[in-house]
Amino acid sequence: MRLNLALVMITALLLSLPSCGKKGSPFLPQEGFDARVADLNANQEESSVLLRGDVLFPENATNRVTGTRVYFAQYPSESPPCEGCPIEYQGYRSFGPEVIQDKRFSCTIPDIRRNQVYFFKAAFVGPGGVQGPFSDFVRVTVE
Repeated sequence: MRLNLALVMITALLLSLPSCGKKGSPFLPQEGFDARVADLNANQEESSVLLRGDVLFPENATNRVTGTRVYFAQYPSESPPCEGCPIEYQGYRSFGPEVIQDKRFSCTIPDIRRNQVYFFKAAFVGPGGVQGPFSDFVRVTVE
Protein backbone atom coordinates (compact mmCIF):
# COMPACT_ATOMS: atom_id res chain seq x y z
CA MET A 1 0.00 0.00 0.00
CA ARG A 2 2.81 2.39 0.91
CA LEU A 3 4.59 1.48 -2.32
CA ASN A 4 1.51 2.36 -4.36
CA LEU A 5 1.12 5.65 -2.49
CA ALA A 6 4.80 6.42 -3.05
CA LEU A 7 4.49 5.69 -6.80
CA VAL A 8 1.43 7.94 -7.08
CA MET A 9 3.20 10.76 -5.26
CA ILE A 10 6.35 10.44 -7.40
CA THR A 11 4.26 10.38 -10.59
CA ALA A 12 2.30 13.45 -9.45
CA LEU A 13 5.55 15.24 -8.61
CA LEU A 14 7.09 14.46 -12.01
CA LEU A 15 3.97 15.59 -13.85
CA SER A 16 3.86 18.86 -11.93
CA LEU A 17 7.47 19.85 -12.69
CA PRO A 18 7.64 22.92 -14.93
CA SER A 19 8.17 22.31 -18.61
CA CYS A 20 9.95 24.60 -21.03
CA GLY A 21 6.76 26.61 -21.54
CA LYS A 22 7.22 26.85 -25.27
CA LYS A 23 4.10 25.79 -27.05
CA GLY A 24 3.67 25.59 -30.78
CA SER A 25 0.69 26.57 -32.86
CA PRO A 26 -1.85 23.78 -33.36
CA PHE A 27 -1.97 24.69 -37.06
CA LEU A 28 0.45 23.94 -39.86
CA PRO A 29 2.63 26.95 -40.67
CA GLN A 30 1.54 28.90 -43.73
CA GLU A 31 3.98 29.66 -46.47
CA GLY A 32 5.09 33.29 -46.39
CA PHE A 33 4.12 35.67 -49.17
CA ASP A 34 6.35 38.69 -49.66
CA ALA A 35 5.10 40.42 -52.84
CA ARG A 36 4.22 44.02 -52.08
CA VAL A 37 3.33 47.44 -53.46
CA ALA A 38 6.07 50.08 -53.22
CA ASP A 39 5.87 53.85 -53.74
CA LEU A 40 2.07 53.94 -53.50
CA ASN A 41 0.64 57.25 -54.71
CA ALA A 42 -2.86 58.59 -55.29
CA ASN A 43 -4.50 61.03 -57.70
CA GLN A 44 -8.01 62.33 -57.23
CA GLU A 45 -10.24 62.11 -60.26
CA GLU A 46 -13.93 63.15 -60.53
CA SER A 47 -15.53 60.93 -57.88
CA SER A 48 -12.75 58.37 -57.56
CA VAL A 49 -9.11 58.01 -56.58
CA LEU A 50 -6.53 56.35 -58.82
CA LEU A 51 -3.90 54.43 -56.85
CA ARG A 52 -0.59 53.51 -58.48
CA GLY A 53 2.65 51.99 -57.35
CA ASP A 54 5.51 49.69 -58.20
CA VAL A 55 5.25 45.95 -57.65
CA LEU A 56 8.08 44.28 -55.78
CA PHE A 57 8.14 40.53 -56.25
CA PRO A 58 10.57 38.29 -54.47
CA GLU A 59 11.53 35.08 -56.20
CA ASN A 60 8.67 33.03 -57.66
CA ALA A 61 5.92 35.41 -56.49
CA THR A 62 5.05 36.85 -59.90
CA ASN A 63 2.52 34.17 -60.81
CA ARG A 64 1.27 33.59 -57.27
CA VAL A 65 -0.67 36.84 -56.70
CA THR A 66 -4.35 35.91 -56.60
CA GLY A 67 -5.72 39.28 -55.58
CA THR A 68 -5.22 42.59 -53.84
CA ARG A 69 -6.80 44.25 -50.83
CA VAL A 70 -6.86 48.03 -50.63
CA TYR A 71 -7.58 49.14 -47.08
CA PHE A 72 -9.17 52.55 -46.55
CA ALA A 73 -9.84 55.05 -43.78
CA GLN A 74 -12.08 58.09 -44.14
CA TYR A 75 -12.22 61.19 -41.91
CA PRO A 76 -14.01 64.55 -42.23
CA SER A 77 -11.72 67.31 -43.56
CA GLU A 78 -12.34 69.31 -40.37
CA SER A 79 -11.05 66.58 -38.08
CA PRO A 80 -8.38 64.38 -39.67
CA PRO A 81 -6.05 62.38 -37.41
CA CYS A 82 -3.00 64.23 -36.15
CA GLU A 83 0.39 63.72 -37.75
CA GLY A 84 1.78 60.45 -36.35
CA CYS A 85 -1.52 59.37 -34.78
CA PRO A 86 -2.64 55.82 -35.53
CA ILE A 87 -5.04 55.47 -38.44
CA GLU A 88 -8.09 53.30 -37.94
CA TYR A 89 -8.88 51.57 -41.23
CA GLN A 90 -12.59 50.89 -41.66
CA GLY A 91 -12.46 48.16 -44.29
CA TYR A 92 -11.02 47.13 -47.61
CA ARG A 93 -11.93 46.62 -51.25
CA SER A 94 -10.86 43.45 -53.03
CA PHE A 95 -9.41 43.36 -56.52
CA GLY A 96 -8.12 40.52 -58.66
CA PRO A 97 -4.63 40.09 -60.08
CA GLU A 98 -5.58 42.31 -63.06
CA VAL A 99 -4.42 45.37 -61.06
CA ILE A 100 -0.84 44.30 -61.90
CA GLN A 101 0.52 45.06 -65.35
CA ASP A 102 4.23 45.11 -66.23
CA LYS A 103 5.38 45.28 -62.59
CA ARG A 104 3.07 48.25 -61.94
CA PHE A 105 0.07 48.36 -59.63
CA SER A 106 -2.95 50.44 -60.61
CA CYS A 107 -6.57 50.48 -59.41
CA THR A 108 -9.44 52.93 -59.11
CA ILE A 109 -11.37 53.42 -55.87
CA PRO A 110 -14.88 54.63 -56.77
CA ASP A 111 -17.48 56.59 -54.77
CA ILE A 112 -15.17 59.08 -53.13
CA ARG A 113 -16.99 61.81 -51.17
CA ARG A 114 -16.08 65.49 -51.00
CA ASN A 115 -14.72 67.22 -47.87
CA GLN A 116 -13.06 64.04 -46.66
CA VAL A 117 -9.52 62.90 -45.94
CA TYR A 118 -8.78 59.35 -47.12
CA PHE A 119 -5.93 57.03 -46.26
CA PHE A 120 -5.13 53.98 -48.38
CA LYS A 121 -2.71 51.06 -48.09
CA ALA A 122 -2.51 47.95 -50.25
CA ALA A 123 -1.51 44.32 -49.77
CA PHE A 124 -1.31 41.48 -52.28
CA VAL A 125 -2.99 38.18 -51.56
CA GLY A 126 -1.26 34.93 -52.44
CA PRO A 127 -2.13 31.24 -52.53
CA GLY A 128 -4.52 30.08 -49.83
CA GLY A 129 -5.54 33.65 -48.99
CA VAL A 130 -2.19 34.49 -47.39
CA GLN A 131 -1.78 38.26 -47.31
CA GLY A 132 1.57 39.85 -48.04
CA PRO A 133 3.02 42.91 -46.33
CA PHE A 134 1.28 46.29 -46.51
CA SER A 135 2.48 49.13 -48.68
CA ASP A 136 3.16 52.45 -47.06
CA PHE A 137 -0.03 54.43 -46.68
CA VAL A 138 -1.01 57.35 -48.87
CA ARG A 139 -3.20 60.30 -47.83
CA VAL A 140 -5.66 62.08 -50.13
CA THR A 141 -7.68 65.18 -49.23
CA VAL A 142 -10.82 65.48 -51.34
CA GLU A 143 -12.21 69.02 -51.47
